[in-house]
Amino acid sequence: MNRTTMALFLGLGLLLGGCSRSDPQSAANPPNPPEPEQPPTAPEGLWLAGDMHVHDDHSSDGSLLRQLGDDKGPGNVSIADQIAQAVRMGLEFLPLTDHRTYDQHYDPTWESADLLLIPGEEANGSPHATVHGATDTIVQGAQPEGQPDFVPLQWSIWDAHSQGAVWVTAHPDDGVFKDGQPNARGSAQGVDSIEAWNRASSPDIEIDYGENRWNAGFRFGINGGSDNHFRELWLLAGPGQPITSVFAADRSERALLQGLWGGRTRITESALSPELTLEADLQDDGVFEAISGDEVIAPAGRKGTLRIGIRNALGTQVMLYRSPGRSAGPLQTFRPGLFDEQHLVEIEVGAEPSWYRLEARGAGIPAGINLTEILPGGLIPFLAEIPNALRATTSPIFISTAPVEAEPEIPLPADSGSDDGALLALGAQGQFGGFPDLAISEGTTHLVAELHERAATRVVYRSRSGNRWSEPVSLALDSNSARFPRVAARGRDVWVAWQDEMAGQRPRRPAIRLRHSSDGGATWQPTQTLRAIEGRAERPDLALDAQGRPLVAWQEIRAQQPFDIWAQLVGLDEEPRNLTREGKTVRAALLVDSRSARYPASVRPRVAARGDGLLAVSWQDNRTDPDPLWTGETGRGEGTDPDNWQIQVATRPVGGDWTASLSVGADDRADRHPAIAFDGQGRIVLAWDSKELRSSGVNTEVLSAISDEELKTFGEPSPIAAGPAMSQYPELGAAADGSVRAAWYDSRSADWRWRVMTARLVSGTWQEAKLVNSRGVNTWPATDGGAIVFASTRNAQRMQRDRTQQVYLLVGP
Repeated sequence: MNRTTMALFLGLGLLLGGCSRSDPQSAANPPNPPEPEQPPTAPEGLWLAGDMHVHDDHSSDGSLLRQLGDDKGPGNVSIADQIAQAVRMGLEFLPLTDHRTYDQHYDPTWESADLLLIPGEEANGSPHATVHGATDTIVQGAQPEGQPDFVPLQWSIWDAHSQGAVWVTAHPDDGVFKDGQPNARGSAQGVDSIEAWNRASSPDIEIDYGENRWNAGFRFGINGGSDNHFRELWLLAGPGQPITSVFAADRSERALLQGLWGGRTRITESALSPELTLEADLQDDGVFEAISGDEVIAPAGRKGTLRIGIRNALGTQVMLYRSPGRSAGPLQTFRPGLFDEQHLVEIEVGAEPSWYRLEARGAGIPAGINLTEILPGGLIPFLAEIPNALRATTSPIFISTAPVEAEPEIPLPADSGSDDGALLALGAQGQFGGFPDLAISEGTTHLVAELHERAATRVVYRSRSGNRWSEPVSLALDSNSARFPRVAARGRDVWVAWQDEMAGQRPRRPAIRLRHSSDGGATWQPTQTLRAIEGRAERPDLALDAQGRPLVAWQEIRAQQPFDIWAQLVGLDEEPRNLTREGKTVRAALLVDSRSARYPASVRPRVAARGDGLLAVSWQDNRTDPDPLWTGETGRGEGTDPDNWQIQVATRPVGGDWTASLSVGADDRADRHPAIAFDGQGRIVLAWDSKELRSSGVNTEVLSAISDEELKTFGEPSPIAAGPAMSQYPELGAAADGSVRAAWYDSRSADWRWRVMTARLVSGTWQEAKLVNSRGVNTWPATDGGAIVFASTRNAQRMQRDRTQQVYLLVGP
């Protein structure tokens, strides 16, 4: 049975296990049903070609002049340059994986009608990792004293997974694997893929690392990337050299990411190089139900067949390897005599787990091109690789009698979380649910979250009144790309906002959409498209004014313009208002320096409404940074310190206009991810996460500041919860007694897992924060009316390849 395919299809249901309309306590943790037998079917989809590791000048060392000048020179590799070269190479998708930054996505040149652009980053200090599909930079925290040195790495992997992203160990020969042995970082679990072919390092060592981990029970696929920084190397090591092809259900970001985390990948040197496919039939019915990356569960002794496809490989040798891998030599070797041929190999399921993969070698350019090796001292070994160069390879097909658990050298601590009484609200076994929000009105809890299905993201609503749940409702049935929902309620009026890409993702054109229910969520009016532009309108938030009208704020960007925050009071304002353009210096890049462009960004809006109708919007803003969106500085400074992000706030009185913004934060810190609320005295309360201006190895902490009663100044920011831990993504809402409550996710649990923390603001002072020590990795909390909604992995059955993350409701912790 193809477990990868099965997991994807299990996510198609919106109904949770045991979703009766009442919720007895047993429904909080329903038993896990046995996996149903699925009739074998051949995978449906297409191969998409891309490059998983490409840089531009948003990396501090993103071009040759930068590296030669100690990261102080001008840049000559722009985002547009790399996109154009990828198009010339015939690629179909591209992430730009700049070092420890997400700022490349805030550049107006992150745009293509030819390529599927997906979010990317080269995260962490050691080991490096490429992250695909995340919603912001993944911060590598400080190493906890006395703990194995992969704890921050494990935090980062779980953080990426909580966002529905794919985690890839980059060039494992540098930072993870040396002299044939993994270091402690090789014990991290949940890695989705490894970079087995990095053009700038040693693919043979990287493949050895993969085989070492597969033999220890780790289950992940492989990918390749040019790791290109230099336009001067486009001919030999530019985007698309090598090519990673991903088997995806369609040409969407979500389908591509699902193919990646399932390991359904193959690598080829270039578009003119050999192309290999590996399939398996373990049902003896002629249907090849598994492809590279899949796990097949079958009883010992069962006969099966591998089907090997070889194209464009004349003059090469194609080796079929079986575990333990290259140390035992190939199981079979093929010497292709035709342009396109197939071979069948009979296999038998053994009592011990096994895997099979393909590799093609022949005369060609060496797979790894390190400039230091081409210099005279390294030229001889470089030339020696040419007759037997790596030309193509595939992810393995894994075969075992039962799901395999990894056996790391250093095991993870057991989950020390306790039962919390939380109710399972949204998501099925095997399905991703995340980014929840809630609003409580007239005793009814209104929930929204993002749920992932096969090649789709859905915005789903559900309510709870008393002890009865409504049925889940997908609010955007006309779209497969609805994301990041937010909900607000007043009386019986319920409003939900989200971003959506109804027109497709080439180019990326997210729009802001709204739906309204006037009967407490029982029925919904038709969807409104509030904002659709020739650009990107993203990440909406909303609150209801005293008349129940929604104030919606979002971030948007157009060609040659920066990201700005726009806001509209629906039902009153005819057009939205740009809150952030005033005071920005904007200019395109000079021809002599791609890093001279200035597009200061205002992103991540959050809104609040006071009882008397006064409105407020907060966001993060980097206009005070010496060179916004660029890591390091031209002419001075080096390294990849983040921008000097600050928190800004604007208000709008009843019947008035928006005020000039106030700025909160420090010039020596990156202040991001704001949350906003009003306290009982009508003052603005802000919370955000903040860290030193260092690229990695430092923790984020949650800070707060409170305005005066006139809303003209803010007090000094202070931590809500002190302590050596990673604390991030705060949200603010009302506690049961009407006070302001903060909730965020935090790393200080003894078992390393992310857990929700909360604190209440009483008489202007934050009370002692409390860790909600629930089972699983728990992230993305939101709070209102004394309740908390959050995402949790507590029902995941494995530490690897189980993307179960569901949405839970906790009342009055």
